[in-house]
Amino acid sequence: MEEISGLRAGDPVRLVTELYKIYRTHHEETFDSFYFWGEMLLSDFDQVDKYLIDADMLFSNISDLKVLESDFSYLSEEQIRIISRFWKSFGLEDEFSPEKQQFVRIWRSLAPIYHAYNDRLSSLSLAYTGMMHRRAAELIREGRVLSPAEPRRYVIAGFNALSECEKILFDYLKNTASVDFFWDYDDYYLKDPDQEAGLFQRENLRRYPSADLSVNDRNAFSSRKEVVAVSAPSDSLQCKYVYDFLEETARIEGRTPDKETAVVLTDENLLVPVLYSIPESVENVNITMGYPLRQTLAYSFVERLVELQSRVRWRGGRVLFYHADVTGLLTHPFVACGEYERTAREIAAEVLRKQQVYVAGNKFPQGGILADIFSPAEGWQALQEYLLRILSSVARLPYEGEDAALRLEYFSLIADQLHKLRNSLEQCDLDLSVPIFTSLLRRMLQKMTVPYEGEPLSGVQVMGILETRNLDFEHVVILSVNDDTFPGNRAVSSSFIPYNLRLAYGLPTPMHHEGVYAYYFYRLLQRARRVHLVYCSRSDDKRTGEPSRYIYQLKYESPHRVEERKMTVDVNLAPPEPIVVEKRGDVARTLDEFLTAGGRTLSPTSFYTYLECPVKFYFHAVARLRKEEELTEEIDSPMFGTILHRAMELLYRPLVGMDNPGPEIRALIRSAKVDDAVNRAVCEMFLKDERADPEEFGGGVLLVRDIVARYINGCLLPYDAGRGDFTVVQLERRIEASFPFGNGAKVCFSGLADRIDRARNGLVRVVDYKTGAPHIEFNGVDALFSKRREERSSAVLQTLLYAMMLNRSEGADVQPSLYYIRNLNAEHYSPLLQDKSLGRPVERYSDYRQEFEMRLKRVLEELFDRDIPFRQCDDPVCCTWCDFREICRR
Repeated sequence: MEEISGLRAGDPVRLVTELYKIYRTHHEETFDSFYFWGEMLLSDFDQVDKYLIDADMLFSNISDLKVLESDFSYLSEEQIRIISRFWKSFGLEDEFSPEKQQFVRIWRSLAPIYHAYNDRLSSLSLAYTGMMHRRAAELIREGRVLSPAEPRRYVIAGFNALSECEKILFDYLKNTASVDFFWDYDDYYLKDPDQEAGLFQRENLRRYPSADLSVNDRNAFSSRKEVVAVSAPSDSLQCKYVYDFLEETARIEGRTPDKETAVVLTDENLLVPVLYSIPESVENVNITMGYPLRQTLAYSFVERLVELQSRVRWRGGRVLFYHADVTGLLTHPFVACGEYERTAREIAAEVLRKQQVYVAGNKFPQGGILADIFSPAEGWQALQEYLLRILSSVARLPYEGEDAALRLEYFSLIADQLHKLRNSLEQCDLDLSVPIFTSLLRRMLQKMTVPYEGEPLSGVQVMGILETRNLDFEHVVILSVNDDTFPGNRAVSSSFIPYNLRLAYGLPTPMHHEGVYAYYFYRLLQRARRVHLVYCSRSDDKRTGEPSRYIYQLKYESPHRVEERKMTVDVNLAPPEPIVVEKRGDVARTLDEFLTAGGRTLSPTSFYTYLECPVKFYFHAVARLRKEEELTEEIDSPMFGTILHRAMELLYRPLVGMDNPGPEIRALIRSAKVDDAVNRAVCEMFLKDERADPEEFGGGVLLVRDIVARYINGCLLPYDAGRGDFTVVQLERRIEASFPFGNGAKVCFSGLADRIDRARNGLVRVVDYKTGAPHIEFNGVDALFSKRREERSSAVLQTLLYAMMLNRSEGADVQPSLYYIRNLNAEHYSPLLQDKSLGRPVERYSDYRQEFEMRLKRVLEELFDRDIPFRQCDDPVCCTWCDFREICRR
């Protein structure tokens, strides 16, 4: 077709950009928003040309039946009715919805766009495939194609669905040369008009009779076959079935499976796991599909680089990179290797440890690969050069991964695509944004495959369904034979031409697609002896788990008996054994570190953890297991409290030591100082950047900031201002106190008190800010140390422990207070602990000291008793949010 037309195929990017230049003369739209639906429009033009459709007629807006009958005389009555019915369904134009108005406005412009686009491409000697085919077909019709000087003989084989242009070419060859047509078909689906597999072959044979080929059995499909439909609960088990199939084939044949055996994938994502499932006894494998570049580390590395540049920020003249991109690159195998491995891992660990959402560019050592990677690239040309420069630098680093031998080849393929893309875009003469460049690059790279080396004439054949055309196998296993995948609905999933008009004008419709794939399926099966069809029975948001219609057709229509098998996974989980940790050896020595001579302190939180679950205390405080650090972009409940605590510290620090600060606190309400304190707290505690600009806070951060400010202005400050006869003594103070228990042992308690006040009567008050739901009541001291979760109160117990530490360290009587922020403005709210067993508030710690410390000693004696091991708690509710629940298998 290319030879006859005299045109050459254009680069896909160039073709779409030239189409945009024409389109923008009719409609206002940016290239960024046009490009991806422009590809769809180009595909529609391609099909219009391949099927020789009159673009002026197709893209007209005609509903008058008389006009249709006069101007569209070449259409059948049924086609005319379909077109008329479609346009009449739109209703009156003055009643169109905005969406219909937009559709009709674009539709009316498509004919002039189509003609102007073809003229533009012709002037450039470029064409898309359909345009080349149409030009060739028109030249043939006009008799402007010279016959060869010498007689030629042509053999045409392997075709199925023919476009109108291909039919004109075949007619021309049939009339001007010696041509043999060979059609691969079987009478089973050819002679049955209800079988969609023979949809195109029936017409092909009528128009181009097949040459005599006596060796071809036209009734092979009905011969005896082993047909098995296998239901697998997951894709991994589908792949494992390949191993069973090949092993069974080897037993049947008495030799290693060879080229007569095919493993067919309708889902290319299964290629890699399938290759790992092939038995070691199969020495030769020929893979026709190619390895998807998007599944390589090289692609993931480029993707990381692109994401890094897409989220660059500038603040105060400094370049900042997003944490996920930084850690992703620093831990990537191509970077965390050789001389940079230690530095990269240290910086990544520091980012996580400090919870830095944005990382400054000056954090990376200058003069090396890390400085090159973490440098900004502004503009798409600079980004292309940046990617090439980094690929070149990384290629020189030592690397010992499994794909070390292929890394340079992957980089070379990516570099070639970068050069091609830039050349195409520079020829387009358009101003492009970085997002459109990166989108184009992604689409190009995601479509690329790396060919495998192999011998096509030997070994088990691993191929996609399209590669099976014209090939016969004796043993066939097809994976992912689900209706969502095979046949699926690939044909007209994206088209601007509505279905009714496609049907009326003879353009491909879903029926066309189904006929094509039905032919692939039945043709592959017709000469096979063994056919195993494997499908995934699991349903999720991407698939229904329904077997393909072809399995049902074989089961209910074909002469073959379909054996059904089910793959299952036997999961016999033994009940988890209770975890018991004896206090011996290293455990005992670590536990002794909490005693006064050991140097470690026990926090109120750790002590409550022991009450909650001794094994949880062991994991956290003794074994020192820690949850893997994660950097969250959202402000969770603990971080919300941290921000509020820090903001209050900043607001009250100037008030420390001031008697009766009520007027000063009242003056703070809704002042700029509150906003400044909250903004600073967010920058310091969440963003880990004191120089961060509040103007750049994200939506979630702004929401939390406003809520914190509202709590401070509406709850905390008014409450303190209303009872201002106190003195703020200390803020965020660390308190430590030694506590003796049995046999002369002592443990040092330590914790950070939010605020310490002194009332007018000299009583010291320890204040603990709480942002959650109020838990201020308790049912006596014994309940605080109970093994029953519903009787304990962590907030009350920990506040009493702070009171105990203050009492012992300073000899002062203490009033424990809980400020539940959301409830401070409630009428009659009191921050005092409420003892339900006595029906009174806790005014002074001294009233409870004897009983509280006696119970505290008992628990400490149990904790440090070598004969009482650490045991799991009996209440599974406590395990719901436990960091160690996977260890305990609860």
